[in-house]
Amino acid sequence: MCSMLAVLALAGATAALAEGGKADIRVTQQSGTFVINATLDAPVPPALAWEVLTDFERMERFVPNLADSRITSQDGNRLTILQRGIARFGPFAIHFESEREVTLVPPSSIRSVQTRGTMDRLESLTTFAPSPTGTRLDYRVEVVPGALYPDAITRRFIGHEIGEQFEAIVREMVRRRAAPG
Repeated sequence: MCSMLAVLALAGATAALAEGGKADIRVTQQSGTFVINATLDAPVPPALAWEVLTDFERMERFVPNLADSRITSQDGNRLTILQRGIARFGPFAIHFESEREVTLVPPSSIRSVQTRGTMDRLESLTTFAPSPTGTRLDYRVEVVPGALYPDAITRRFIGHEIGEQFEAIVREMVRRRAAPG
């Protein structure tokens, strides 16, 4: 897994995930904003992919950098999510907190905008589509880090975190698909 994460830390990478899943991750920088475009091919039906990616109340159980994940308010398909954790990369460790307004459009998209937290700005959009092997997830996130690390380290750090999260999420999808009942 270490070698896979090292590959993901590059500006653009393709990685094999659990059970034949694949991720293509591109990290670019525009001024002080890092833009991540990722495509994930998950070997599970779209309904299961949706179930895992919207399981905010249990997400800390399967995403390694999360210590706490919970819904603090909900109004229909609009949720406020609070997440805390520690992101680690080599000798670097960043404690983070993020409160986000999340808009669910089942079963096609999840939009998230940080309202407060460690990052100066964080906005993302995840879209879901059936694929021949399961579910295609397209993920785009724009982030302005709050940490004072050089851009080269930040780029690698972000690529590492996205790759690690995708690996954990696909592993949970596959685990749930194999679970009885």
